[in-house]
Amino acid sequence: MPLGSTLGPPNSRLLRALRSIDWVIVVITASLLVLAFINLNSAAPAPFSSRIVTQLVWCGVGTVAMFLVSAIDPRTLYAVAFPAYGAGIFMLVLVALLGYTAKGAGRWLVVGSTRFQPSEIMKVLLILALARYLHGLPRHRHRPWRNLLQALAMVAAPVVLIVRQPDLGTGIFLALVALSMLAVTELRLKSLLAVGSSGIVALALMWRYGMLDYQRLRIDVWLDPELYADDEGYQTIQAMIGVGNGGFFGRGVGEGTQNVLRFLPERLTDFPFAIFAEEWGFLGCAMVLLLYASLVLWSLHLAARARDRFSALVAVGVGALFFWHVVINVGMVLQLFPVVGITLPFFSLGGSNLLSMMVALGLLQSVSRSRMPG
Repeated sequence: MPLGSTLGPPNSRLLRALRSIDWVIVVITASLLVLAFINLNSAAPAPFSSRIVTQLVWCGVGTVAMFLVSAIDPRTLYAVAFPAYGAGIFMLVLVALLGYTAKGAGRWLVVGSTRFQPSEIMKVLLILALARYLHGLPRHRHRPWRNLLQALAMVAAPVVLIVRQPDLGTGIFLALVALSMLAVTELRLKSLLAVGSSGIVALALMWRYGMLDYQRLRIDVWLDPELYADDEGYQTIQAMIGVGNGGFFGRGVGEGTQNVLRFLPERLTDFPFAIFAEEWGFLGCAMVLLLYASLVLWSLHLAARARDRFSALVAVGVGALFFWHVVINVGMVLQLFPVVGITLPFFSLGGSNLLSMMVALGLLQSVSRSRMPG
């Protein structure tokens, strides 16, 4: 049989390739990226500054990575899940030994002129590894406590290494994503409640014996920012002012006081939502949060329709990844949570986080593609 008849005409191959793309994910992601770069460019010291150009480069790399990962069959992802998790742990160990330190935290590996944060990609690798482990559990005859402890040990290894950097916020974040995945498995409710109770006790002990002074101070600032208005509480207060200034319709792009007058120090990393809220107002914020909510709900939709348990758990993990990022970051801006350094996907400046989010969307694309016949 001629090779051309096997492959089919070029138009049909292109049509199949286009049909295999989950356009819901693409449209939501593209919409968020456009809004994010408008906001970052507005908050930058100058239009299209070098940092924004660098972020655009990371966006290009991330887009390529998303489509490359989306082409990988979930069976292949299942096979490499544990080795990839091991590679992530190895990178975290390298950070502990050779990591680049900035602002008192050693969280980066330096490759040439590029700094990379392994804890970001570890978020994705933990989702894969935990999905594989939970997929392999027998459905009816398993020992819940033994299985739960093994899963928690898998989570604890990267959490401990990340908390030691120190990065308590990302450590807690990983635990929340893992608990979200555990919550949809057949593990018993009382087991999960026991884990939650243990987590509260652990946090209390950490507050008393394990937290660093600056971490305790962040909680004190969260409880009463006015008491620290001239130093540590300044940024929290300015973020709230920015949100309030936005009103219903916003002041307009590039017209926010927190942005133009540079009142908000970390407006490109931890607090881009405050800049967006002032310039776009309630309507703009509602639009962005609706886009994030649509992405999370679509992840759960794909999980419900996945062909196997592994794919379903990966989709749940990616949904939890975006859900907790948005909830914690927006909660920081609205003073619902202390400042813990969790970024807002796509909106916060940082190549490692952007690349990790795009890889996570590639996993979601892979799950979606695997539902298609042929």
